[in-house]
Amino acid sequence: MAEIVAALPLVLSFQTIFCMLLGNVIGMLFGAIPGFTGVMAIAIILPFTFSLEASGGIIMLFSCFCGGCFGGSITAILIGTPGAPEAAATVKDGYKLALKGESYKAVCMAAFASCIGGLISAFLLLALAPVIAEWTLLFTPPEYFVLGILGISVIAGLNEGNMLIGVAAGLLGVLLSMIGMDVQSGVQRFTFDNLQLYSGLNLTPIILGVFALNRIFKGFEKRRNGNENGQMIELSKEKLTMKDYKDCSGAILRGTAVGSIIGAIPAAGAAIAAFISYNIEKVCSKKRSLLGTGVLEGVAAPEAANNAVTGTSLIPLLTLGIPGSGGAATLLGAFMMHGLAPGPFLFRNNAVTMYAIMIGFILTNILMYFVVKVSARWFVHISRVPEPALITVLFVICLAGAYCGKASWFDVIITVIVGISAYLLSELNVPMIPFILGFILGPTIEVNFRKALIMSNGDVSIFVTRPICIFLIILIVVMLAGTKVMNKSLAGNRD
Repeated sequence: MAEIVAALPLVLSFQTIFCMLLGNVIGMLFGAIPGFTGVMAIAIILPFTFSLEASGGIIMLFSCFCGGCFGGSITAILIGTPGAPEAAATVKDGYKLALKGESYKAVCMAAFASCIGGLISAFLLLALAPVIAEWTLLFTPPEYFVLGILGISVIAGLNEGNMLIGVAAGLLGVLLSMIGMDVQSGVQRFTFDNLQLYSGLNLTPIILGVFALNRIFKGFEKRRNGNENGQMIELSKEKLTMKDYKDCSGAILRGTAVGSIIGAIPAAGAAIAAFISYNIEKVCSKKRSLLGTGVLEGVAAPEAANNAVTGTSLIPLLTLGIPGSGGAATLLGAFMMHGLAPGPFLFRNNAVTMYAIMIGFILTNILMYFVVKVSARWFVHISRVPEPALITVLFVICLAGAYCGKASWFDVIITVIVGISAYLLSELNVPMIPFILGFILGPTIEVNFRKALIMSNGDVSIFVTRPICIFLIILIVVMLAGTKVMNKSLAGNRD
């Protein structure tokens, strides 16, 4: 208790509060721009935090981390292009709400859900870090492999049509993730003697090609209900009501639970949590038949999930020195540079500083909601740019984002190729979100499958005899069965 009291002056100083605000805004801006992420923002502002106290500098980076996770939903809602992979699940309902003239409600609900998810996750970080970290230590390669298969089951459920098409799209993503050097044998795969492919395909150009250039090549034909005169999305003055908050409360809590669990598992990320949460809403939501048509629950659940990941993904980082996500990995370097070594003794040796950081993490989630509440109407101006100008600016931003990732023109070429391919596949009704998830999950599935076989001397029964694997397999069966029943139910409703 004495440490918490001693930490309060550090958190409530003008400098620290300003750092929270600045970090939130920078994170949101980077998260909102396709190709730029909160992780990139953390890397850029990290050198500027060295002149600050360790607590203030880390709090600023945490604020940037949270703002970046939310920021991707801004463009996902306003223009149908997620600024980050974790916002892809928000597009379906968020963009439809914007087309209905309810973009302000959608953005505010996304901010509220993110705030609640982040807050609960932050409190879990404080209260349950030792317990959850100990649980995650039970995961070994067999469990990680089955977890990847669980992700594939989510992929199958994302396709509203033929489940096999969703699986095929996911497997195509897994195949592309294998390009480059095999980390275990050193063998080059699918590189065609091209040095640029030796390290594999970067995620940034894949995301940009699928979600941004694909839509640009379509010319936003369905944007604004087919209006080709550049008419702006009209913002109604209608605000979120108590009924809206009540209707979305279940989705927010379910999304928070999913995100908190997924976040505590090293190598699982916000994108997976968001898609799992959205899929759960297809089964549990009272408005499940309306998901995908523009309902607030379809925004609240994935946004609560991806922001809930931010807190619990720090559990293995702070207690074990193991980052649970890309953002956490960047923060690991930040902690080390500020003289704080993550591990079992971090809280014991730096109690006041760590409590200040944890309290700041809680406050930054609250501050984020009010920042969005005040500035949401400014964000909507993104969608008020005339369509030809919007397409041109988006095209330039996408290519710039692809180049900035690794300062490589090769990534720009990959972005264009993937964009054209995604456009053609979309015309054939092949879903692209499963493809992206397959690309993300591919390395996890492959590497841990091989490690598990080494552990068992080639005995594949290792995947079905371990308790956690059995639990995950049961989840897979339940999810596939639930998805199949739900698809039949929705088909019956359409008939």
